[in-house]
Amino acid sequence: MIRRVLALALAALVPFPIVINTASSRPADEKPDPNSVSDDDLKTMTISLERIGCYGTCPAYKVTIHSNGRVEYLGNNYVKEKGMREGRAEADTIKNLAKEFAKAKFLTLPEEYSEAGCIRYCTDMATAVTELSVRGVTHRVKHYYGCGGAPKALFDLEASVDKAADIEQWTGDVSKAGPFGTTCSNRN
Repeated sequence: MIRRVLALALAALVPFPIVINTASSRPADEKPDPNSVSDDDLKTMTISLERIGCYGTCPAYKVTIHSNGRVEYLGNNYVKEKGMREGRAEADTIKNLAKEFAKAKFLTLPEEYSEAGCIRYCTDMATAVTELSVRGVTHRVKHYYGCGGAPKALFDLEASVDKAADIEQWTGDVSKAGPFGTTCSNRN
């Protein structure tokens, strides 16, 4: 039921074409109109991405993008800027990011890609935790990078969140960061 409510809320945020109302007279229990988005709906959306380090130099940070454009960053390890920072994201960037969540079918993804359900498993890799909240309903996906079987769309979505937040201003170039070594095995 919670996923259905979140799916309806996300559908309201990323309709094609998108029309934004300036006020909402919709009763709280009425289903959202997939052809319009109220300011009230937009005000409730929060997107976050947490990157958890690896056995190596993988960056560790959390970024949260609020629907009002506020971006919060907390740098932990192997990043240029440690601690709290704030930035801004444009409204169009946030709307496009919401469309990326719909394109990735984020609400249909399992809550976890980890050791238990992996086809191929590699040790010592990083983890990304992506979360979308709309109208008080949240869907969270924990993605261990050593777990084979996660869809490419999830990797792309994680990269889109980083891009929308302009993450490199705080992390620096982390393209050469990664685990010191890893051991992989196939699962039957």
